[in-house]
Amino acid sequence: ERSIYYWCWKNDIPVFCPPIVDGALGENLLIFDLENPGLVLDLMPDVNRAYSVSMSSPKTGAVILGGGVSKHHILLTNIPKGGLD
Repeated sequence: ERSIYYWCWKNDIPVFCPPIVDGALGENLLIFDLENPGLVLDLMPDVNRAYSVSMSSPKTGAVILGGGVSKHHILLTNIPKGGLD
């Protein structure tokens, strides 16, 4: 009960991780795929859902700690509706 992910799950709040292939995890996934061809990661359903959540929400906001890819996705998914409230 001390985890932000617990409370997101408990309150049916989606959590997205668009940069899953960025950095060390991405490198490990690449090595795994080179040794075990056939790995498929389809990130587009998450991107589509993030846009859908943004566009269907009457108001959106964000708490941004730091920056990078996650911040960019939050901001970009809200551009079509005029930005964050």
